[in-house]
Amino acid sequence: SELSRRATIDDLRTSIIAQNKINETLCAEQCVGRWIWRSGRVKTNNHVPWNVQVSNSAPNVYLWEKDRGVIGVVQAGLYEITFGFYSQKKPSIQVLVNGEPILSAMNTASYVVHHSSGRLMAVGSHPSGNITGLTMIDFIALPNNANIAITYTGEDGAEGFLGLKKLG
Repeated sequence: SELSRRATIDDLRTSIIAQNKINETLCAEQCVGRWIWRSGRVKTNNHVPWNVQVSNSAPNVYLWEKDRGVIGVVQAGLYEITFGFYSQKKPSIQVLVNGEPILSAMNTASYVVHHSSGRLMAVGSHPSGNITGLTMIDFIALPNNANIAITYTGEDGAEGFLGLKKLG
């Protein structure tokens, strides 16, 4: 009969629990947020205002508000941080956690200095303009309820991105 083929409440609960475990595993592998700065202008404290949220697989972990200079990260843990800034002249960048600088990237003469990666040699300009920008990938251990900000010092009209991915 039709009634005997229907799932029971217990069957439904079991399926929901199993699906939640799958979702938690997938989120642990893909807990990713990515934001873009398009306005080319910084806040008065040189913080980059994140104008666009490109993706956020965990809005309960990554807290974003349009044009705000801070991304909130609720969960403590290890994160991959990626960023890139594109302008005619390479800028100086600082990443702040809870208002304190944790890493810097800056252009000095013909190379970019980063506290843990040494230096990257510049190879000259490209006919299409600045297509490589100042980019970086690093790994950081964040406390609970961390606020991530990036300060930008450079020419107006630049663009950039910030990406965070929770590891494990």
